[in-house]
Amino acid sequence: MVRVAIAGGTGGLGRAVVEEILATKKHDVFLISRTEAFKDDPNVKVLAIDYDSPEAIASVLKSNNIDTIISTLGIFQEAQQKAQLNLVEGAVQSGTVKRFAPSEFGLDYVQNKKDGVAIPSEAMRDLKTGTVDKLEASPLTYTRFVCGFFLDYFGYPHYPTYLPYMGIILDIANGVAAIPGDGEQPVTFTLTRDVGKFVAESLSLESWEPTSYIVGDKVKLNDMLKWAEGATGKKFDVHYDDVAKLKTYQVTELPSNVPRYAFFPKEMMFGMLAMMGLGMAEGHFDFKGPTLNEKLPQVKTTKVKDFLEEYWTGK
Repeated sequence: MVRVAIAGGTGGLGRAVVEEILATKKHDVFLISRTEAFKDDPNVKVLAIDYDSPEAIASVLKSNNIDTIISTLGIFQEAQQKAQLNLVEGAVQSGTVKRFAPSEFGLDYVQNKKDGVAIPSEAMRDLKTGTVDKLEASPLTYTRFVCGFFLDYFGYPHYPTYLPYMGIILDIANGVAAIPGDGEQPVTFTLTRDVGKFVAESLSLESWEPTSYIVGDKVKLNDMLKWAEGATGKKFDVHYDDVAKLKTYQVTELPSNVPRYAFFPKEMMFGMLAMMGLGMAEGHFDFKGPTLNEKLPQVKTTKVKDFLEEYWTGK
């Protein structure tokens, strides 16, 4: 049995991770959070910490005998990275924490930095890799869960997910496609709940590798478009955004994103979507090497075609 604390466990991915760990009924689960999510769940103990004080963090972790930390904190700004760096330092000082999974997920930021790739941006990449550098220099065992793009986004509004909606590649409800590149480059997609299952099962592994690739499914975007059209029974208005266009931070507008400009400015959204699309078009979501799937064959993942058919057939 592991005594595991999840940081950011009330967020979109974090909540799915917490629920999947709880579902195993194998571990003592703690939540590092400032909110009251799970407050009525007797199987979850909420730990209040001061992210500005590694010493205070260490005291809380030690007093609760925490041995593993999973971070799902959103790392978009220096202040958020500082919180995670302090969490690492607190884990080291605690003397009880032996393993730490930083908030990585998505892309392989370490490999991208080695390759000189700045997706979705150099700043965000370096915020991610900065924590890995600190872990590398620490006595802690760590792994980076790298899972590709979240499949959840393609089930909205029919699939129940904790992620806020963002339209990318396919606006299935409106029958519009904005495909980066030529659509022939394989892309890794993983459902957040499947990520949670892999994290949960990883807690029982005797050892962790520095990188844990998770592949829910790896498909070509043209095939994904074909399956979406087949499920809905409608022909999409299809656009291909070539690499040159993506590098200017421009993408084909998806109708479902327009209402979201009120809280996510269009220019910022276009820039992020363009860089994520560029990552797909250039193969950065086509992970190479051993996967966690091979080590944990008992975890069955959701396939893209099955997902689209389940949530979009006849809609």
